[in-house]
Order: sequence, then structure tokens, then C-alpha cells
Amino acid sequence: MIGHSAFLAPSLGVGFAAFHIAFFRWLWRGLHTQAKLHPVTQDVVVTILVAARNEADNLQRLLPALLSQKCDRICPQIVVIDDRSTDGTPQILSAFAERIEVVRVDELPTGRAPKKHALTQGLARAKGEFVLQIDADNLPGPMWASTMVSYFGPRTGAVCGLVFHSAKSHGVPAWFHGIWALEATGWAAVQASAIGAGMPISANGGNLAYRRKAFDSVRGFSGHLGVVSGDDDFLVQSLSDSGQWEVVSGDHPDALVETAPPGSWKEVWEQRKRWGSKCVRYDPKRVGLLSVVYGSYVWIVVSLVLGLWSPWAAIGGAATLAIVLAEAFLLTLRMARKTTRANLLVWFPLAMAVQIPLVLLATLMGTFGRFLWKGQQVGAKA
Repeated sequence: MIGHSAFLAPSLGVGFAAFHIAFFRWLWRGLHTQAKLHPVTQDVVVTILVAARNEADNLQRLLPALLSQKCDRICPQIVVIDDRSTDGTPQILSAFAERIEVVRVDELPTGRAPKKHALTQGLARAKGEFVLQIDADNLPGPMWASTMVSYFGPRTGAVCGLVFHSAKSHGVPAWFHGIWALEATGWAAVQASAIGAGMPISANGGNLAYRRKAFDSVRGFSGHLGVVSGDDDFLVQSLSDSGQWEVVSGDHPDALVETAPPGSWKEVWEQRKRWGSKCVRYDPKRVGLLSVVYGSYVWIVVSLVLGLWSPWAAIGGAATLAIVLAEAFLLTLRMARKTTRANLLVWFPLAMAVQIPLVLLATLMGTFGRFLWKGQQVGAKA
């Protein structure tokens, strides 16, 4: 056994370290790819789409922000889908009824993912050449809509905006807020990097724009209507892989939106399970890539435990961990500086101590178990 570990541990350590070095170089080049802004030179109709389930409090902040967008040459149509809300959402929407369009969803068909079904109902009312999706708990700046539209060139099918946590901690401890605010910055870096490298992996449906013609050309959400999460990821992957459309990252400061940070460990756990539930349903090349990343995390944990008995295992795991930490730090540092969030880096050690075990457990439980979404217990498949 000792002889095998003396050979296997260094081999796996070298293999995973080499993978992460190559992976980092690929992401780093992508992160430095800058999409161009194109001035809007003619009048255009844009549909802003909001899927809302029990979002009365958040809509009171979001709707005024949407209605006060500075949109020269852009005519915004705001469509809010009230997805079976049981709180005061209908009353809030009725107060804005003269300036927005409301679509009420009363039933969820069997086998349909809730958010995809709601968005599909809203799209039936959309009149815009471009569709801008934003979550009800996000908050855009006054130039958000016009900036997102400015990213569209002739072949641009989608613009993936970035989402960051608001500076306010909303009553949670500073260290708790710092962990997840920094994590959001890191995920934004990975999202933008993969898009810039030409193979989108993830997007954030809380800040996403797409050309309606492009959406229809890849049949929209139709290929994954039963997958509870991933309306954003599957769409941008399909657009990029079609060869007809390009996907770009919208990282201009005016294109960013803020969201409220998680308020508890339970909220983090349920959200991460939901995020992890969709990954095995990506296409083979993305599943393969993410499987190696996941496998390297498993290797780090297992090898460090085995290192209590075998120094070779400890050395192999520590080497891989060092590469992973350097990769995460440099990508997050680049995005944090670019978005004036470098102060969050003080929480990097604590965030990484949580990140690897959280990714391992949440992905596993989200893929094979159930998670809480908007007060409902659901699985990866509807």
C-alpha cells in the first residue's frame, strides 16, 4: 500500500497541478478579452423581463430603478411575471400597472422548471428586439439598460452581465458578508474568463441580455425546460456553440448590478445546491472540464487526510492546493481591482477554507438530492 501511494500520490499531484496551470492560463487570457461598446444610433425597443415569486419587498426597490433608466434611443417595455406569488407582490405590481405589464402565472405544468416556465410566459408578451433579464432581488444603476444594449454588435447573441453583492451587510457579521461578497467576485471572474476564452460555462440570469432572434434560433429554453436551474447557462452555451452568435461579457461599471447578500448559512447551502444541480446536464465537453476540477478538489481533501499516514499524499495534495489557491487569488484579484472591490481580499483565506468543501458537498447533494427554492422543495429535475 505504501509503495503504491508513493507512486500514485505524486503522479496525481503532478497531473492535477498541470491541469490547473493550463486551466488558469486559459481563464487568464479570457479575462483580459474586452468586449466593445457600440453606440445605439437608432431607436430600438427593449423588453426588460422580471420573474418574481413572493418578491413584494424587493420589487418596491427594483421597479422605480427600472422606470428611471436613462434610455436615449431605447424604448423600454417592462414585463413582470408574477409567478404564483402568495405575498403582497400583486398589490405592489398593481401600484405600477400604468407603466409596466404584468403576466400572472397561476399554475405550474408538470415537468416544467418554475423560472423557465415563468420567463416563457413573459416572453410571449415581449416586443423588444433585445431582452434584458434581471432578478427581482437585484438593483441596477440608471445606465444599466442602455449599457447592456450597447454591447450588441451584428453577431452578438447574448451579453452576460455581472452580479455583485451590495456593500451593506444587511445585519450579518462582517466576516460572513465578506466571504460571500468575495465569492461572488470570484465567480464573476470565472464567468467573464470562460466567456472571453470562447467557451461560456456559466452566466447569471439576474443580469443577462439576449437578442430575441438569437434566442429563437436556438429554441430558447426548450431543450432544458425540466431542469430547475440553468436557464441562463444553457442559453448562452447554446448560443456560443451554434456558431451563429457570439457571447460577450458585459463588465463595464454601468452594466453591473448589485444583489442582497445571503443572510444565513442555510440560505447559502440551499442556493449552492441549486447551482450545483445543473452542472452534470451541461454538454460533454463542459461536464468533462468541470469533472476534472471537481476531481482535483476531491483529490486535495483525500490526499491531505491520507497525509496523516503517508507523507507522499500530503505533499501531492499540498502542491495541488497551492496551485488552486494561486489560481483563485489571481483571478479574483484581477476582477476585484477592476470593479473596485479589492478591500474584500482580506477575506480570501476564510473564503477558500469554506469554498472547496462547499463545492464538493453542495454539488453532490444538489445533483442527487433536493433543495429549497422560493419556499418550495424541488429536485434537479422538475
